[in-house]
Order: sequence, then structure tokens, then C-alpha cells
Amino acid sequence: MYELISIQEHSRWQKVLDILQISDIYYTSQYFLSALKLDPGEALLFYYKDDDGEVAYPFIKRQVNDEDSHYFDVTTPFGYGGPILKAEKDGVDLVANFRKAFVEYCENEKIVAEYIRFHPLKENAQFFKAHLKLSPLYETFSIKLKDYFVPMKTPQLPTEETGNGEELVVKKLGTVRHMFEFLVLYYSAARRREEADSYYFFTNDYFETLIGSMGTNLHLFGAYHENKLVSACYVLAMGDTIYYHLEGSLSEADSENTMRTLLLKVAEWGEENYYAFFHLGGDFLGESNREREIKRRISNCKPAVFYIGQQIYDQQAYNQLVSLDDSDIVRRYRNI
Repeated sequence: MYELISIQEHSRWQKVLDILQISDIYYTSQYFLSALKLDPGEALLFYYKDDDGEVAYPFIKRQVNDEDSHYFDVTTPFGYGGPILKAEKDGVDLVANFRKAFVEYCENEKIVAEYIRFHPLKENAQFFKAHLKLSPLYETFSIKLKDYFVPMKTPQLPTEETGNGEELVVKKLGTVRHMFEFLVLYYSAARRREEADSYYFFTNDYFETLIGSMGTNLHLFGAYHENKLVSACYVLAMGDTIYYHLEGSLSEADSENTMRTLLLKVAEWGEENYYAFFHLGGDFLGESNREREIKRRISNCKPAVFYIGQQIYDQQAYNQLVSLDDSDIVRRYRNI
């Protein structure tokens, strides 16, 4: 049997997460409130339970046409997600029965397609190889904080100087007070990325909602050079994990040292505040991408692969209303 829980049912949503011992920020109703600014629709939690176990699957149901006869698709929001399993007996049977129930739900609701950004740290994509079209996009990187900061053994820490030998200072900033300073950096960086998709050119409205909904689970760090903010990043933190969320920088000059210093200072703060992991993310671009290589070099964990999954339920309606080819799907769901 399954239960469909609306985002308005905050207590019930959280209770299901507690039942499955899910403390990841990307599964909370608070995170979905901000995600709805990017993917307008209805946020729902599909809670499945049978003798083999339980499954929690939060997603956004979006309308894909403007006619009287409505059609929809479903997607996980920007970030990471996908179904989380708590198997009591046979995990294979649990997945199969869960998917059967979800497919029936989609067919009854005129849902033509499903897109999932799976969670690299949960490794939940592996359970759905037989049920979805899976595409591995890239490796993501993490720092295990306890192993990284060992007393008297911190060679990873940067010198906190720019390429010109001038001091770089990293500060923890107010998420509200410094939002517009961050946005100057964010839009500057976004305009420099030629491959940037306007789908993820986030508006002020998104950041205001993110700050309002995430509260103390959202943190902002900034790097200053000669008292000028030159780089900053928002991170999400809940349970034992910090996630690198969005960043901005004034220019690409000295960006490698600046980014490395900023990330390691966030990691240092995380270790001091008893977090276990700092997930740095990855990048869709190739091996030569500097941001990707910085994250790879400072990571001390085995890389985790980021997958997206796809299922078409009504091919005819999909071709008429959506018709995204593989490259379009990757572009939209690659978490740039």
C-alpha cells in the first residue's frame, strides 16, 4: 500500500523521514519549498510499505500542458534525491513492488514522464537498474572531516594567500545580511559560464525562499581579498553532512587558490561543529575543469557517481508535449 503526502502536511512528511531514519537535507519539506521556485508544481512524498519494507520518495509533480485535459511529469528537485529504501526482507521484491505501485499511480494521474536525480552518497540508483533508464553523469567528491583534520597533521590547509602573496581571509557571513553581496558574485560567475542553462539561472526570489525555508540549516561563507568579497558559497547542513550548494566569484583570477581556501575553511568549520562529511559535489564538464580538479585533489573519500534516471509512461503524449532528447535531459538535470 502507499500513502501520498502533500508538502502542506509537514508533520506527517517529517514523521515518514524519521521512520526511515532519513536526516538528509534534500529530502525535507523545507528544502522542497525553495525547490518549487525552480520547478513550479506540487511537492509530494510517496510513502510505500509492504511486508518487504518501506520506501520514501519525495518528488515534484509538474503540469506540462495548458489544455483542459492536464498532463504532468514528475521530477526530483535541483540537488540529489530519489527513492530511499528500508528493506526488512527481500530488497529486490520491495523495489519491484514499489515501482509497480508508482507506475500505476503515474498512469492514473496522467503523468507522462519521470526524471530522478539520484543521490550519490545514498547510492540508491543501483536498486533501479532493472526499472529505469540510468545515465551516469560524473563523479562527485567528499571530505571525511574526522580523518582530514588530525592534530599536528594538516598539510592540506592552504596558506591563505593569493597568487600575489596577498592575504585571503575567509569569514562566515549572515545568510540574509550578505545575500545581495553574494548575488553579485553569483550572477558574475553565471555569466562567465558559456554553457550555463537559463533553466538554472536562479532568481533573487529563489534565494529569498531558500533563506526563509532553510533557516539554520543554510550557511554562507565568503573569501575577502583586501577587504573585498571576491568569492562566496552557500552550503546546506543537516544530520552528519554538509553539502556545497551554490557559489559565486568576482573573476577567474587566482580562483583556484581562492576556491581551495574557501572549501577547506568550510570543512574546518564543519569538523569543529561535529559534522562527519562535506560533500563537495562534482561538475559535468570534463577532466580539465579546474573546479572539478580542485575538489578531486582535496577529497579524501572514494568518488561517488551521480546518476539521473528516466522513465516514459505515455510515449505518444510525451512526444507531443515534452519530447526532450537525451542531450536535453542531461542538460536540464545535470545539477550545474
